Amino acid sequence: MGSPIPAGNNPFGIAIAPASQQKASLSIAKSRTGKFTRGNKGTYTITVGNTGPGTTDGTTVTVRDTLPRGLTADRISGSGWNCTRSALTCTRRDVLPAGSSYPPITLTVRVSCSAPAHVTNKATVTGGGDTTTHTATAPTTINPDKHCDKHCGKHDHR
Repeated sequence: MGSPIPAGNNPFGIAIAPASQQKASLSIAKSRTGKFTRGNKGTYTITVGNTGPGTTDGTTVTVRDTLPRGLTADRISGSGWNCTRSALTCTRRDVLPAGSSYPPITLTVRVSCSAPAHVTNKATVTGGGDTTTHTATAPTTINPDKHCDKHCGKHDHR
């Protein structure tokens, strides 16, 4: 039962693939909210969707974030996600239908006074029956803060 079933040939032919051939195809998107300024916090939003013709298969879906130099994780969470801040990883096992997205993950970071002017944050998603690792990036401009040296004394994590 591994081949499509012909369902007609007028005018172009139609084939219906058995459910076993309809696989999930995960997608990941990453965006930032507001300005990122040295000595302050910034927020990223990570969204995982399923663009494939089939549902995810109930195996673990894992999102991993990789912060660039100058940013440190303050908090990571999302409804239904099991997140670990120290590993910057979120997982879940529930089935995701094709054309749907899981609730977003919110990542709050601290911006160091020594953060470079431009950084790129990266996140990946794997699992759910999709054998490909998908990646999203969020290029971010870091704004200077004229009072950063004084302000960051307690908060800078260089």
